[in-house]
Amino acid sequence: MTSSDTDRLLSERGSTVCRGCGLRTVESVLDLGDQPLANELLRSADEPDSAYPLHLRICTSCGLGQVGEVVLPERIFSDYPYLSSVSSSWVEHARRYAGQVSGELGLDATSLVVEVASNDGYLLKEFQALGIDVLGVEPAGNVAEIATAAGVPTLNAFFGRDTARAVVDAHGHPRLVAANNVMAHVPDLDDFVGGFAILCAPDTVITVENPSFATLLTETQFDTIYHEHYSYLSVHAVAAMVAPHGLELFRVERLKSHGGSYRYWIAPVGARPVDASVAEARADELAAGLFDPAAREAFAVRSRSTIDGLRTWFSERRASGATVVGYGAAAKGNTLLNAARASIDDLAVVADANTTKQGSLLPGSRIPIVSPEALARTDATDVLLLPWNLRAEVVPFLASIVPDAAVWIAVPAMTRVSG
Repeated sequence: MTSSDTDRLLSERGSTVCRGCGLRTVESVLDLGDQPLANELLRSADEPDSAYPLHLRICTSCGLGQVGEVVLPERIFSDYPYLSSVSSSWVEHARRYAGQVSGELGLDATSLVVEVASNDGYLLKEFQALGIDVLGVEPAGNVAEIATAAGVPTLNAFFGRDTARAVVDAHGHPRLVAANNVMAHVPDLDDFVGGFAILCAPDTVITVENPSFATLLTETQFDTIYHEHYSYLSVHAVAAMVAPHGLELFRVERLKSHGGSYRYWIAPVGARPVDASVAEARADELAAGLFDPAAREAFAVRSRSTIDGLRTWFSERRASGATVVGYGAAAKGNTLLNAARASIDDLAVVADANTTKQGSLLPGSRIPIVSPEALARTDATDVLLLPWNLRAEVVPFLASIVPDAAVWIAVPAMTRVSG
C-alpha cells in the first residue's frame, strides 16, 4: 500500500467514532504501525504483502477497545485458515460449555442451538451428542464446507439482521445463541446485536465469549491486536451496546481461555434476574484502570518494552549460534513478529499442526510454516511459542518432538518455560 492508502478508512468506526456507542469519544492507546493481515498467509515467495494501519483505541465513554476499519470483513473471513478443532484444549472447553449450559437451560430434543461463527462445527457437535438440534452460521465458505461435511447443518453467511430473519423464518427462535470469539470480528456492531434481538424469543439466552479488554491492558497482551479484531470487549461496553436493542447483560462468567476471557450472558430485558457478577466485573474493570489514561499509557510503555525485548533476544540468540524456531502460526504471533520486524534470520521456521497452513509463509516476516514432524528434524536449540495461551497444551508436546530445545514465550516478557 502507498502512504496515502494507509490514511484511508472504510468508515470512521474505530478511529474517530465508537463502533459500540456511536460517540466521538475515541482516544489512542497503542499504534503498532502498518501490518499485514495476521491470518492472510502467503502461498508463495512471489506473493506481495499488503500492510494496513493497526492502531488500538478506546472509547472513553463506553470502554470499548477498537481498531480503525481499514479492511472489509469479506476480505478477511471469506476464506479463513483457522480451524477450532485443531486445539484439543479448546474442544474440551466447548464440551464443558455444552454440558453446563444445556443443564442450566434445560435444553432437550425440542430445543434449537444457533452458533454464530460456528467454524468447523467443533462446538455444535457437542450439542448434537446431547440430542439437541443445531444450526451454525459461518461466513468462511471453506470452513462451512468442513462443518457441513461433518454433519453439522451450517448456513454460509455473515451474521446480522438479514441473516437472523432468515434463520427465524426457516427454523424458528432458538433457545440458545452462542457467539464465541466472534463479536470482536464485527465492524458493524449495531447490525450484529440487532440480529441477536431478532433471534430472541422471551426465553432465548445469548452467550458471548471474548477475551477481556481490561485483561489485555493489565497483562500486556498487545499481540491479540490485529485487523480482524475490530473490537476489544469490556463489561461496560457490552452492557452499553445491547441495551438499545432491548437486551440486557444479566451475568458475567470469568474464563481462563485466551489468557483471560469473559462469558457474557444476555437475554431480553427483564427476562432474567441480573446477577451480582455484572456489578462485580464492572468494579474490577474500573479497578484495573479501564478508563484511566495513566493505566493505558503504562500498557503502551510495557508493550513497546516487550517488542524491544524480543528484538534483543533474537540478536543474542543469533550471536550465540543458536537455531531458533517457532511453534504455532497464530494470528497473535504475527502481530508480535511484525511489531519486532522479525524475519527468517530470526526464526528458521514456524511449525503448526493445522495442515491447511503448512507450506505457506507467515505474512510480513515470510517465515515458512512446516509440520511438527518437520520441526522434529531440525537442530533447534530454542522454540518460541507464539500462541502462549496454549502453553499447558503445547509445551509437553514440544518436549516430545524437540526434547533438547528450550521453550520460550515473549508476552508479557521473554520467559523460558521449559528445557
